[in-house]
Amino acid sequence: MTEGASVAGVTEEWLATAVVKESAEAIVVTDPAGIIRLWNEGAARMFGYPVEEAIGQNLDIIIPEKLRNRHWKGYFQTMATGYTRYGDKLLSVPATHRDGQRLSIEFSVALLRDGADQIVGISAIMREVSERRIAERELRAKISELESRVGPA
Repeated sequence: MTEGASVAGVTEEWLATAVVKESAEAIVVTDPAGIIRLWNEGAARMFGYPVEEAIGQNLDIIIPEKLRNRHWKGYFQTMATGYTRYGDKLLSVPATHRDGQRLSIEFSVALLRDGADQIVGISAIMREVSERRIAERELRAKISELESRVGPA
């Protein structure tokens, strides 16, 4: 679909808005200073902060305290250089829910540029995977237990 094109009155702008609004995944956009500019309902459900409360805050609301310095160092380096070492990789990190509960999330990021190729922010699409991580740990523990019973192959 080309910019401005529509199918039965549905524009690209409407589609983009609907995808962000209806997505089960958290979709978050921050500006160059790290301030949250977009926080969808998926993010509100995942992290416990209503949209109105999250907008205008920085990402510290979801970053575990011990990881904040490292996060901001990388964030501002990306803003300064226009380069993220993660590219299009799926990243896996801990995050924090509003109630203090630790979450495991996977996410990808994209640099957002304006018409002059200046970075105006970063978007992140996140999925909460805590239950899967717990199941994986339990499975590894069970495998280790079974291997110890059987002995070396």
